[in-house]
Amino acid sequence: MVLGLFDSAIPFKGQKYSKLKDQAVSSGQLFEDPEFPPASSSLFHSKSAPSDIVWKRPGEIAAEPKFFVDGASTDDFHQGSLGNCWFVAAAACIAEKPKLLKKIIPDIEKQEWLPENKNKYAGIFHFRFWICGEWSDVVVDDYLPTRNGNLIYIHSKTRNEFWSALLEKAYAKIFGSYEALEGGHARDALVNMTGGVGEDITMADYTDSGEKKEKLFKILKSSIKDGSLISASISAKGDEMEAKTNTGLVKGHAYSVTAVRNIKLGQGLLSFFKREHIEMVRCRNPWGGTEWKGAWSDGSEEWSKVSDGEKKELGITIDDNGEFWMSFDDFCKNFTHIDLCHLINTSYFSLSKTWHEGEGIGEWKAHRCGGSVGNKDFLLNPQYVFDVNDDEDEVLVSLEQQDTRELTIPGGRDMHAIGFTITETDINREYRMHDKMETVHTSVFGFARAIFERVTLKSGRYVIFPTTLEPEKKGKFVLRMYFSSSPDFKELWHDEPPPPKCFSCLCKPPNSATQITIQSASNLENPNPLLDPDPYCEVICEGNKVKTSVCKSTKNPTWNERMTFYQKKNEDIKIEIWNDNLIKDDFLGQCEIPLSKRSQFTGKALQLPLFGKGKDAKQKGSLTVIILCTNEMDTV
Repeated sequence: MVLGLFDSAIPFKGQKYSKLKDQAVSSGQLFEDPEFPPASSSLFHSKSAPSDIVWKRPGEIAAEPKFFVDGASTDDFHQGSLGNCWFVAAAACIAEKPKLLKKIIPDIEKQEWLPENKNKYAGIFHFRFWICGEWSDVVVDDYLPTRNGNLIYIHSKTRNEFWSALLEKAYAKIFGSYEALEGGHARDALVNMTGGVGEDITMADYTDSGEKKEKLFKILKSSIKDGSLISASISAKGDEMEAKTNTGLVKGHAYSVTAVRNIKLGQGLLSFFKREHIEMVRCRNPWGGTEWKGAWSDGSEEWSKVSDGEKKELGITIDDNGEFWMSFDDFCKNFTHIDLCHLINTSYFSLSKTWHEGEGIGEWKAHRCGGSVGNKDFLLNPQYVFDVNDDEDEVLVSLEQQDTRELTIPGGRDMHAIGFTITETDINREYRMHDKMETVHTSVFGFARAIFERVTLKSGRYVIFPTTLEPEKKGKFVLRMYFSSSPDFKELWHDEPPPPKCFSCLCKPPNSATQITIQSASNLENPNPLLDPDPYCEVICEGNKVKTSVCKSTKNPTWNERMTFYQKKNEDIKIEIWNDNLIKDDFLGQCEIPLSKRSQFTGKALQLPLFGKGKDAKQKGSLTVIILCTNEMDTV
């Protein structure tokens, strides 16, 4: 599960479920929510509600109402007159995950209608959603909009089952109205219901070669195996929305992807050892009923190639229930977009891969919204430092901005174009960067609630800048990164070392900074004539020691690694070069930077001769460095 998944939730709009329920039970009056009342304003924000819509409680809609009837299933989600198939598809995915469902719906048993608790029914329910980095507990009353006695929005196949309609109502409350749920992306709803990480895949990016296509199949198959939630859709323009294709698929609809499999073909003992496999995907239409009509659809002749045992294992039925299989090739040809919600494993007690999470909840605000890397104020953006400890690591990056769906009410704003830039930084960086080092990755920017990318990085320390495309765009964001090993991820808050907390004359603040780039060494002495050395540098400044990386098997290493020191005493800086060994390292030479000559160190490259343990002891080789000394500590 995601680190922090389903942590204690904050009462949405300050409404505490237990307190409100107790008040309702004590008063003998069913709860009516003043924050989301049974009124036109809860249905629409741009117009008045039709006069034939009537708010009713479940007991007025069906005899013996239930929260669940025979548990949760995908049949509990049938889309109504609202254009929110993206939410329907997401919720249908959740319905098949009991562990997730219990977290989204706390106290499931206590929220059920029970005959023995008839006098304790209060007409109040609560659900939990992840909203921009925090879990919120959302309370609703049980009034639901109807027309001619029937629910007009999400409804279950079973008339007296109401959990799906109440879940939709709680989600609509977050954004201010049911109308606010018109149009969206399934991944966003999945993230809200799980706290997972959303990813948008454009099919065209993976179908122009067989290699990419196979990579996509592996991504989807492993994602399903890891418990990720997936949906697929066909893009539609204007009047194409809800249009049905010749193959039975509906444009603009979000289909849940419920299985990704290699299916064996052939029957009988003779074919057992020579069976072919076909890559297959199982999907579900949230509308139910309307299904895929192409190859491998229900009852198609292709299924004759599959044994009865394999069919039974796959749960093949001929019911017109909205669920269907199709080949992966047809899946790629017909769908244009895939939404994934990764439930990233951060548990140390797991047999599958464990990821290490770094999370930053921040805000682009005045003097912290400098725009993308090409803008002059780029360095004013929020900054987060992290380490990559492996030789190479594929890092997962998710940047999510505050959902402005609720701000579609007059006076709101649209989504910003957001993205991120990763740069190299000093190997001992502890304070904000004030100059640009080499950029190693800049994401694609998008007008989306969240962007997700996989970035391959080499060992080292980096800074990531979450940004808007244009400067002066304000808003809240959540940055989440996932690594193979502990990243020591943290936000850089201060421009320079803060003043010491003690008031003693011994607690002096730093008064200058020295920035050293260890570029390379040449012609180093070799302590072992049979093997080239594995050299690294150790820089010693006022008691602080910083080591570079180790260069393997060379007498002429190149590091190009920078470090910054903040100084109080202006003592000389010593640089030692060592040969990395398993038991005891070999000394290869040293040099000193005399800070009495600090005015000469203006950021130019210098070649320094090496000497031995004593200053008069000669040593083979030299070290090339760039040194910058300054009293303006907020410039380095």
